[in-house]
Amino acid sequence: MSSPWDELKYGPWPEDAEVPHDRPDAGTRKRLGLPATLRPVPGAVQRAVFDPALKHHAKALRAGEPAFESAEISERWYAARRQAIDHVLAVIAGSEWVDNLVLRGSILLRAWYGEAAREPGDLDFVVVPRTWGIAERRTHAMLDGIARQAEATAPEGLRMDARDAVAEDIWTYDRVPGRRLVLTWQAGGLPHGSVQLDFVFNELLPADPEPTRVPRFDGGPAPLLMAATPELSLAWKVMWLLDDAYPQGKDLYDALLLAAHTSLSYRLLADAMVASDPHRARRLPTLDEVAALDVDWEEFRKEYPEFAPMPGTAEDTVQRLVVALRPTFTREHDLPEGEYARRAELLGPRIRRYAILKAEGGLDPVIAMMAKEDGIPVEEAVVIVNELLGRSANAVPHSLDLVMRGYELAGSSWIGYYRRNPEKREEILTALR
Repeated sequence: MSSPWDELKYGPWPEDAEVPHDRPDAGTRKRLGLPATLRPVPGAVQRAVFDPALKHHAKALRAGEPAFESAEISERWYAARRQAIDHVLAVIAGSEWVDNLVLRGSILLRAWYGEAAREPGDLDFVVVPRTWGIAERRTHAMLDGIARQAEATAPEGLRMDARDAVAEDIWTYDRVPGRRLVLTWQAGGLPHGSVQLDFVFNELLPADPEPTRVPRFDGGPAPLLMAATPELSLAWKVMWLLDDAYPQGKDLYDALLLAAHTSLSYRLLADAMVASDPHRARRLPTLDEVAALDVDWEEFRKEYPEFAPMPGTAEDTVQRLVVALRPTFTREHDLPEGEYARRAELLGPRIRRYAILKAEGGLDPVIAMMAKEDGIPVEEAVVIVNELLGRSANAVPHSLDLVMRGYELAGSSWIGYYRRNPEKREEILTALR
């Protein structure tokens, strides 16, 4: 049986494509490949917005920011959502998981820069320690516990239902696994809304978070949470713009806003990019890459027309970001000049982690982990192994042999590539001399 959701074809969706008002049932979701966390607001106009984190669904969409015919309802609804966000943050700040969650994203930009920042409708967290796996039992316990506590402690006038909470997997910025939790709320006879919480796992933090008071929208006592600094937030935004398969307009806007108020060191930017993708140790970011950005500005215009009122302004915004980031790329930095030394320096956090594992179980399990679980490219694995063995750059050929043997035993797909391209071995040795 067809439903209004059948009329919403595969993306990309035109600017006037609206999400149906009714929540799709389980059968419709499965048949059409819709996300489980899709929760439209009844009676509101919401645009169909592409969400790269959901691209494992046939229709990777989320409902954009709601617009209401009545200005009075709109004002009350957004005030109620802010109250719900305040409440969820307070729940997390008072929970047993407060030290395991690092806050980042639009809620921080709103706290720092006021109405110049986008209206936050979701909450983004990095789960620490990095060894916490998404499939562990404590992950379900944490999400379920947050939902239950949000229901049990909701203030007067706000109702949250833990039984109506829904969670599903996401892939955040193509790199690390995540879990999205959507909590629905009701208040004052308004159309129901939701608070979206995204939790990312196994992400290597390139800089320490800081205890941060996050101001409440209602002016009440600000909860204390671990949060990313403005500089780290900017480093992440630039990284996502440069390395994502689908660079997003919202990240471009946020990066420009952060760059107007924050100084970003080249070292932190490089550390952030290598922490996310070890391959970046051999291909450091350049200002030319920033200038060449091709961002999906249309999706941003759909949801935030007040910040992107004119078509084609992405190019202008990119050039403004180039100007703002020029000091990042032109100031002196402390990275070594030599190729091998620079890569060893940038891979240092991974080397230190693997050193602990090597002390516990030897080198072979470490190489197997790099090959299979962590997906470290051979060229970077050679530097890591060489450093773990305390050798100089002159010993790279022997370390390469160890890596190739270990990757073959682990069944790494890299081995087939190097067999088909034997000249690549010499290229590695030449690059690391």
